[in-house]
Amino acid sequence: MEYIPAVQKKEIEHLKALQEIAFFLNFKLSFKELSEKVLSVVISTLQVETATIYISDPEQKQLKCLTSVGKHKEVIIKREESLEHKLGFGLIGWIAQMGTAEILNEPQKNSYYSKEADSLIGITAKNILCVPIVYKNKNYGVIEVINKKSDFDELDKEFLATVTGNIAMTLENSELYQEMIYSKEYVENIIESIPGGFIATDKEGKITVFNSQAQNILGINKSSAVGKNAKDVFINQSEIPSILFDAFMNQQIQNRQEVFLIVKTDKRILIGYGTILIKNKFGKLAGSGMIFQDITEFAK
Repeated sequence: MEYIPAVQKKEIEHLKALQEIAFFLNFKLSFKELSEKVLSVVISTLQVETATIYISDPEQKQLKCLTSVGKHKEVIIKREESLEHKLGFGLIGWIAQMGTAEILNEPQKNSYYSKEADSLIGITAKNILCVPIVYKNKNYGVIEVINKKSDFDELDKEFLATVTGNIAMTLENSELYQEMIYSKEYVENIIESIPGGFIATDKEGKITVFNSQAQNILGINKSSAVGKNAKDVFINQSEIPSILFDAFMNQQIQNRQEVFLIVKTDKRILIGYGTILIKNKFGKLAGSGMIFQDITEFAK
């Protein structure tokens, strides 16, 4: 059997653990569930007693325990309910603020280590590895692992730093997704609050927006309109796709225009409308829109 040096063997073990963690990231788990699975892999790989993840609360400027896995997990979680870890204070507060990983093979010699906090749960920290969860200079929290059978070394620190990097990226993606959802809902709420109908199409003439007022005025269900070509939806109101197409092709907006339409059960209405041009984030023309109201009663 070929001899594998200890360092190389350790690197192989770390790589296998990282592949296992990457596998978890592909599943739709809650962040707490994901954290527990990741921490279980960390404990097994580094051969430590306990691993705990703390998440930053920027508004309160403190860290909160999300979850803990290992020998002391119940008492740690219970202890953390009554503790506040201010940024810059205590070991994890200091690590979170500084954004640098630290190995403490003799933690009692570090001024930030709190022997009193550990005594609350009867832990004697023989050694500690504490690594910030950082992505793009944004600190999301800290992972702390304690009591390895042997001293922590640089390979352990590099391994846990890679783990926290993956966690931070997951959190960043989650935040971006939530922001996107919020922005989408915010825009949709604005569109739904418009007092008149609003229809938008992309450059191929496909309907991208169709608010409730448009549905009420035209008698066309918006769920059956969005995603389809305007010409196919407005078979009896061919004026609408023509107006949107002309606005897009001529790249000119119109205001205070009027047109008669046949809607619902052959009812003839007069609408007042205006058009807008829709551009993408690069400033290029992406479509056109039409804002309109039923002014039949006002025209009598």
